[in-house]
Amino acid sequence: MRVMTVMAMAAALWSAPAYADSKYDAGLLLGSTQATDEGAALQFKRATTYQATFHVRLWAAGSTTVGVEMPFIASPAFSVDSQVGTLPKEYASLYLTPGLRVTFWDGRSLSVFVAGGAGYARYSESKTRLDGSANPRQRDTNTGAVQYGGGVDVTALSWLGFRGEVRDVFTGARNFSIPTPAPRVHNVVVSAGLVIRF
Repeated sequence: MRVMTVMAMAAALWSAPAYADSKYDAGLLLGSTQATDEGAALQFKRATTYQATFHVRLWAAGSTTVGVEMPFIASPAFSVDSQVGTLPKEYASLYLTPGLRVTFWDGRSLSVFVAGGAGYARYSESKTRLDGSANPRQRDTNTGAVQYGGGVDVTALSWLGFRGEVRDVFTGARNFSIPTPAPRVHNVVVSAGLVIRF
């Protein structure tokens, strides 16, 4: 009996319309990013990541919609995981990668989306080293980026929901004050937060 009750509640949650015909939404998410290490030269810890994404629905066919999104993702500090004092202490990153989002079961209490896009990435090496001394060869990098991923939206109120998502931001090489081997960088971002619809 309990199993049947749970199944019935899940079916109702899945099929019931969740909110009015909202065309726009904004996501405010907090998460963590794991970036590609630079071989044995530089190893990095996970970084706290902040994300703001604006989305506009453009086309709908039943409960499947297609829209344009503008995700802005920033990680203020990837700490270097090393005891070598002459290495840079950390670096920061930001990504701006507009693209498309396809949402399935849009307008329901539970919806799923996939997304992808391309744009700009910036990496900024710290001006200090692990030992606290100045980093005289500090470098910044501007490069291209491609991102793809997906997630789940759960509606709480007609205008408010919760989102969980995973994205991989794939960029060109980072330039550091020491030689590094990686020609490309993966940044796997796992995040969750609020969605505001209007």
